[in-house]
Formats: sequence, C-alpha cells, structure tokens
Amino acid sequence: MMEVICGKNRYSAEKVIEQYSGMLFRLAMIRMNNNEDAQDVVQDTFMRMLVYIKKGHEFKDEEHLKAWLLTVAINRGKSIISLAWNRKTQGLENVKEMAVPNETEQYAYEYVMKLPEKYRIVINLFYYEQLSTEQIADIIKQKPSTVRSYLHRGREKLKKMMEDDGYVG
Repeated sequence: MMEVICGKNRYSAEKVIEQYSGMLFRLAMIRMNNNEDAQDVVQDTFMRMLVYIKKGHEFKDEEHLKAWLLTVAINRGKSIISLAWNRKTQGLENVKEMAVPNETEQYAYEYVMKLPEKYRIVINLFYYEQLSTEQIADIIKQKPSTVRSYLHRGREKLKKMMEDDGYVG
C-alpha cells in the first residue's frame, strides 16, 4: 500500500484520493464543463501524485499536498483544453451532473459556470474550496492582488447576469 507523507503525518494513497477527489472534480468541472474530461483530469492528477510519491517525494504538510493537487489539476485541464478536437465538445450541457449539496448551490453554480474561466476558477477555489487569495495566487501563479481583482470582477459579472435574469435587485 502506497503512503503519502505530509510532514510528520502518513496517509494511505486511498485515503488521500477519497478525501480530495470531490474537490478536484469540482475544480475540473469548472475548467472542463464536461463530466468525462473532468473525471480524466482527476484520475490523471492522482496518477501523477502516485508517480510523485513513488519517486520518494514528500509534502511539507497537508496544505502543500492540497496546493500541489490543485495545481496539477489546473495544469492537466489546460493540457486537455488545448487539444483542438476537445474545443468543439465543450459546453455547459453536463453541469447538472455535478454533485452539489443543494438546489440553491446548484442554481448559483450554473451562473458561475457561465463566467469566463479565470473568474470561474478563482470563485470556485475561494468560495467552494475556501482557500485564501494568497493560496489561490500560489496555485494559479498570479499575484494576490490579481486574484482579488478576478474575484471582484467575477462577482460583478455574476450580479449582472442575475440582474439581467431578474433574480437580483
């Protein structure tokens, strides 16, 4: 059984996969807009983690592990999106397949999915994964001020979309 070492703690790879698969799937859906591609991103991310630990690498702590997984998932999504054949298959048709906790969150999530990618990612990481702007900046390789700007603009775009649909006053 493979172990993932996070500082002084040791976890089975199965436990890490179980703990982080939902988070990675939500992020991958934000990026991919497609259930099958999102599953591929998650699976590929965990395969890369297994190769990483098999080579003897360790994580400083659980925050390092989480940031590493998120970064790999974002990068894997970029690679899949860059394939020309994949561009024509992207759309919002699979957003309802996502496992979200309740109807209200599903409603909000559908609006988030309509945002440009840079806003979708930071809103997902900030609100759904509860990461700080500094943590998000490290993951997406931007300045914290840029992340705050993306959050602000993303919120404004969400508000405008909802106002246009008559949901917000």
